[in-house]
Amino acid sequence: MTSHGVLLVIFDCGVLLTGENSVGKSSLALELIRRGHRLIADDAPLFQRTAAARLVGSCPYLLQDFLAVPGLGAINIRAIYGDQTIAAQHLLDLVIHLIPSKPIEPLTRNLGQWEQLNVKVPEITLPLMDTMQPATVIETAVQDHQLRIKGYDALLELQQRQQELLNPLSPR
Repeated sequence: MTSHGVLLVIFDCGVLLTGENSVGKSSLALELIRRGHRLIADDAPLFQRTAAARLVGSCPYLLQDFLAVPGLGAINIRAIYGDQTIAAQHLLDLVIHLIPSKPIEPLTRNLGQWEQLNVKVPEITLPLMDTMQPATVIETAVQDHQLRIKGYDALLELQQRQQELLNPLSPR
């Protein structure tokens, strides 16, 4: 199955950036690659379902090593930045759906699920805010996802602390 988006390895986590055309997926991917993360596929990553009901993403041969950058056209990431910036394949761990900037409540998380080939993958919807560095927000979202997998949820902890302040007599 082919999907639309940019597939990267960020902190050893397979991440698919999705969103409408011109939202900035490829430009953001370029910044993440410059920060040391790896490209798998731009525009048309391929996904296969594993026996363990996971999705593995790779790149069609025609597009391997290339990233389409607005204003520059197709650039060869491997030729510019080296072999270490490319990954042949990776399990898909997280989908980050990018949307244009819009006001959002800061203490909420837009979590959902992205489903392909009868496999569900956690999905986060992130608005691209002019006041924040998108690459930093993506890296932080991936690290927060990794913490949730390990059982720590910062938003849940904050809500629990707020509840303790509202109900000081409740047991901790």
